[in-house]
Amino acid sequence: MKRKRFLKLLGIGVILTVLVSVFLPVSPAFAAAGISIDPDEGRIGDEVEVEGVDFDPISSDAPVEYRYVDIYFTAKTTTGAAPSTSSDIDDEIRTYELLESGVDADIDGEFTFSFDVPDRLRDGSVDADVRGGSYYVCVTYEDDDRVRARAEFTVIAGEITEFDPDSGPVGTEVTLSGEDFAENETLTIMFDGSEMDIISGDDETDSSGDFDDATFIIPLSTAGEYTISVSDESLTQEALLEGSDEPPVFTVESSLDVSPVTGPPDDTATVSGTGFGDRADVEIMLDDVLVATATTDNKGSFSVIFTVPDISEGIYDLVAIDEDDNEAETQFTVEVGTEIMVSPVTSAGAPGYVGQNVTISGVAFVPNSSVTITYTSTPVVVGTTTTNTDGDFSFTFKVPKSQPGAHTISASDGTNSLQLPFYVEANVPPVPQLLLPEAATKAPATASFDWSDVTDASGVTYILQVAISQDFAASSLVLKKEGLTISEYTLSKEESLPSRSLKEPYYWRVMAVDGAGNEGNWTDASDFSVGFSMPSWAVHVFWGIGVIAGTCIGYYQGKRRG
Repeated sequence: MKRKRFLKLLGIGVILTVLVSVFLPVSPAFAAAGISIDPDEGRIGDEVEVEGVDFDPISSDAPVEYRYVDIYFTAKTTTGAAPSTSSDIDDEIRTYELLESGVDADIDGEFTFSFDVPDRLRDGSVDADVRGGSYYVCVTYEDDDRVRARAEFTVIAGEITEFDPDSGPVGTEVTLSGEDFAENETLTIMFDGSEMDIISGDDETDSSGDFDDATFIIPLSTAGEYTISVSDESLTQEALLEGSDEPPVFTVESSLDVSPVTGPPDDTATVSGTGFGDRADVEIMLDDVLVATATTDNKGSFSVIFTVPDISEGIYDLVAIDEDDNEAETQFTVEVGTEIMVSPVTSAGAPGYVGQNVTISGVAFVPNSSVTITYTSTPVVVGTTTTNTDGDFSFTFKVPKSQPGAHTISASDGTNSLQLPFYVEANVPPVPQLLLPEAATKAPATASFDWSDVTDASGVTYILQVAISQDFAASSLVLKKEGLTISEYTLSKEESLPSRSLKEPYYWRVMAVDGAGNEGNWTDASDFSVGFSMPSWAVHVFWGIGVIAGTCIGYYQGKRRG
């Protein structure tokens, strides 16, 4: 009997359990809410997508529909820590931007939301500009301050606005300027993983997060490209170039130096290279002659002594090339013996001028001997000097008057005689401006002519012409004066001009000529007449007499009528 009763109760329990499972909803076991963001780093203004999962869609008093969430972009908490799911907005988190309120989670507790990274956090009790570093996307339920989920976002800030140069040899000074870094913080510049000393310019940012002309020197390094990292105390990411998605990159180029830069055959010189390959074999060539070999160190540098080969005097390319095809060159002068130099050095493209001070120097002439200095291809002696006990001399002279083009400067001690070219400029002087007599005016027979000054480093003279024909044909010339050293001329009594009216005037013009004989252009012709011209005082006298005579006649006529 007891057994039947037990079985009966057991059956009732099973039936009730089934009924409950059928007619009562099962309360789900929800996982903790979470969010993911894509991307998880970017610059101010970049778009970021937020996806939320496992947010509670059930209200205790409502059917299964959805709940709403608020989404924030925040800085760290007041203690400097990252926000957690136990942090409260406006309590631990006081610097933030409310991105959106009332975003709905669907029936599965999921939502998707996109936003642009803000440049400033304005909605909390403490405002702040967004700078490079770590920020957070925090999600709360609507009208609830507690953070339910959060994800970290890295703001890439700090932009390089100036980077110059972007290539060069070891020892190059590189200048950087930037903006949008943290305010009033120390800058760090890294090259190939090593911190660089800032030798000039700003070494920290200003109150706007900007810096100008931070300069460092490229250290010993092998040839190739190197990323330059610039950061402040808050920003650990590489700052990017303005208008680019890449940081600054500097290309180290191979470079070569030689000391001394001149020498005779069989002398020695030291050649040094930087910016070559790592532990690379190098060949050094002078005028296609192999003069030395070397192996670089781990920084791409080497130094080796070579002997000057027995080649003709002249300037040669000294070239170094390593097994990685890194190459650099400089110049080496082979000097056999006696030598002269001129300063300044001229060329057809960079000539000198008449009257210029020129210094000629010589080495290895006969000691304590007289040296004669001549100029032009038809020699003109411009001076003599005496060598010292080593056979060296230096002499300065002014370039004498000579035609444009190439000339020769020579130095001779009777035993040695050397020459160098000197080029005289061929630039024509400017055109003067005619001043007196003015166009279409009358001038006295001994007319005075005046025009504006023209200047030239080689000196200027003028040519004045007066003619009765505007084309200044030779048959029409009545006066031609050359070599005038001042910008005016008055005719002598013997040069007096016969009278001519403005209907048949005289014409005059002027040309400037420099010390090298370069002739400028003629001025436009100006006309004038020559003849009797009443003095101004006489005009006033006759005018006065006329007034008096008119008054008298009027008075006389009036009396007759009376």
